[in-house]
Amino acid sequence: MDNILGAFIEKISCVATEKEYNEVVQELNQTLYTEGYSEEICQEVKCKQKYIKNRFSDEANKEKMLTAKENLLDYLYMISRKEKKNVNIEYLEKYLKNFYMFLEALTEREPDKRATLTKDKLQQIKIGNEYDLQHLLYAVLKPVYPDIRKEVAEDSGVGMIRSDLKIPGLNLVLETKCTGEKTRLKKLTEEIEADIVHYSEDYILFYVYDKEKIIKDKQNYESQFNRVFDGKNIKIIIQQPISI
Repeated sequence: MDNILGAFIEKISCVATEKEYNEVVQELNQTLYTEGYSEEICQEVKCKQKYIKNRFSDEANKEKMLTAKENLLDYLYMISRKEKKNVNIEYLEKYLKNFYMFLEALTEREPDKRATLTKDKLQQIKIGNEYDLQHLLYAVLKPVYPDIRKEVAEDSGVGMIRSDLKIPGLNLVLETKCTGEKTRLKKLTEEIEADIVHYSEDYILFYVYDKEKIIKDKQNYESQFNRVFDGKNIKIIIQQPISI
C-alpha cells in the first residue's frame, strides 16, 4: 500500500490548479476505498482535502486549495510512515517466529569438513535462561537493526525500568522470557502483564522460549495478549522446542 500512497503524494505535490486537484483527490478517494483502507482513514482524507470555495474570487479559491493540499499531504505522509513502520514490525515478527531455524542451522547442521568449527562445539550452544536468549537475539538482530540496544535502563517516573532489547527506530521494546524447571505459568503471566504497564513504547514484543513447555495452549495464550492496550501494540511469540 505504501507504493500507492507514494504515487499519490507525488501527484498531489505537482498539482497547481483547482481542476487538477479535484481530479487527483477524486481518484485518491476511490483508490483508498478499493484498496481496503479503513473507514477512519478514508474519512480523514476527505476531511483534509476539503476547502470552502469563495464564489467571488478565483485567487482566494486557489489559496484555499493550496492550503488544503498541504494539509492533505501532511496526513498522507503520516499514514505512509506508519505503513512503513508496520511493515518493519511484521518483518521482525516473522523473523522471531523463525528464530528456531537459525538455532537449528547453527547447532545441528554439520559444518564443512574443512571448517575449524565442529558440530560438537556448536552443540555446546544452549539456551539455559533468558540471558542466553537475550544474547543470541541481540546478535542475530544487530545486522538488521543496527540501532538495537541491550538492557536499556530508563526512569519511568515512578522508578527505574530495564528493557531487555530496544529498537529506537521502531519505538519498540523486545522482552525475552525463558521458562525453567521452577517457572510457573502464573508467575510468567504476571511478569508479562507488569511489563505491558511499565513500558511506554508504541510496540512491545514478548519472545517466550518455553523450553519447559509450561504453556499448554499456545494459541489461546497468545490471543490473550495480542491486542492494543492503552495505545500500545502488544505481541507475544511463543517458541517451544520440538521433540520427536
